[in-house]
Parts: sequence; structure tokens; C-alpha cells
Amino acid sequence: MFRHQEDRLGWGRSKTSKAYKALKKLVVYYQVPPCTRLDAIVISNMLDTSITPVREALIQLETEEYIESSLGNGYYTQKLDAKKLADHFDFIKMVLTHMLRENLYEHSKFVKLPSWDDYCSASEFLQLFCERIAGATNNSRTTDRVHESILRTRYVRWLDLQRPERLTSIRDDMSEVMELLDRRDKNGTIANLDRQFSAIINTLPDLVLEGNDRAAKTKESWLETLLSNWAES
Repeated sequence: MFRHQEDRLGWGRSKTSKAYKALKKLVVYYQVPPCTRLDAIVISNMLDTSITPVREALIQLETEEYIESSLGNGYYTQKLDAKKLADHFDFIKMVLTHMLRENLYEHSKFVKLPSWDDYCSASEFLQLFCERIAGATNNSRTTDRVHESILRTRYVRWLDLQRPERLTSIRDDMSEVMELLDRRDKNGTIANLDRQFSAIINTLPDLVLEGNDRAAKTKESWLETLLSNWAES
């Protein structure tokens, strides 16, 4: 999930890495209200660490556009944005369509369908499905971009799966996709995926409202959640 920094010497063992992972999980899963000021002093005190790794982590997250800066006033979390999310979904669909149309995917790498009673495993399955098709490009820049787009849409995908009617639709569509791939029916698979991506893009305005509303309710708990993320990172 957090692989952009992995090649940097000593990164995985540094406190900056630990702070980066904890903060990135916080913003990716919208465990903090939108437009919240991420005060480096408050955060470092909460994590019982020096301010330097926290500041470095915030700078990195702002560089990657996971948070935004206000000149002279620090760093802030962002709201979910339907247009940006739609662009990420469109990019993923474009890459998958190209791979399927050119027969560049490796069917043997696909995973089995998950238990659809578990939202997390269903979400992980959808992510892995997209990444394994994209990975057949053998182009690290493309696969990294797909990974980033999947990461940035992960929260709304999770929200989408919690809607019973959508969960049923996605389950049925993905079951059909696996059958179509078994038959090497690339046109049918592409048509199915186009339908699926169109459905979630059309649902984005509602998902964004729901997601921002849920995130707003974490005002009293987000620092405790950050501390938990820190312990896990």
C-alpha cells in the first residue's frame, strides 16, 4: 500500500517512514475530518516523537497531493472530490481495457472470487484484480500509476460495497467477468468492466457526500486513530 518510498536507503527503518505510513493511512481511509489542520507539534506530541520526522512526512504527503498546504498556515486534509475520483477510475479502466484488448494479461494470475459477506476482502479482491491485469504491462510507471489510482479510490469503493444493491450487482458482474475470462471472451469482459466503471462513476456524487459526512464525525477520535496507525506502522 505504501511503496513509493521503498527504494530509498534506510527509509523503512526511519521514524519519518513510520510517521508517513501512519498519516497516509489516516488520510487514505478518511479517518480525519476534511479541512483539518495537521499540526506537526500536536501530532509529534501525540506520537511521543520529535517534530522532524512528522514535518518530513507531511512535506512528502503534500508533494504527493494527499494533503494540501496553506502558505504560512501549515497542512490540511482534503475533501473527497468526485471529479478527481472519476479521473482515477477512468485511468484504471483505460489500462485494463488496453491490456484485455491486446491479450496481454495472464489469466493464470487471477485470484478466486472472495466471500462477498466481507467488505474488506471484496475490496481487496477488486484491487488485486485490477493490479494483476495492469501488472502484465511490465511497465513499472504504468503499474505504479494504477496502484496510486486504486489507492486514492479505495475509500469510496469500500463505501460502495456497503450498499446492498451495489454489492449484489458487483458480485454478479465479477462472477460473470471470471467466466468470460475463462472463455477468453475479451469483448464481453471489456463490455462488463465498462458497465461496472460507469456504474461507480455515476454513483460518485452520493459516495462523496457520504464519505465526507462520515469523515467529519471523526473529529474527536482522529488523533487516537493516528496513534493506533503509528503503533502498526
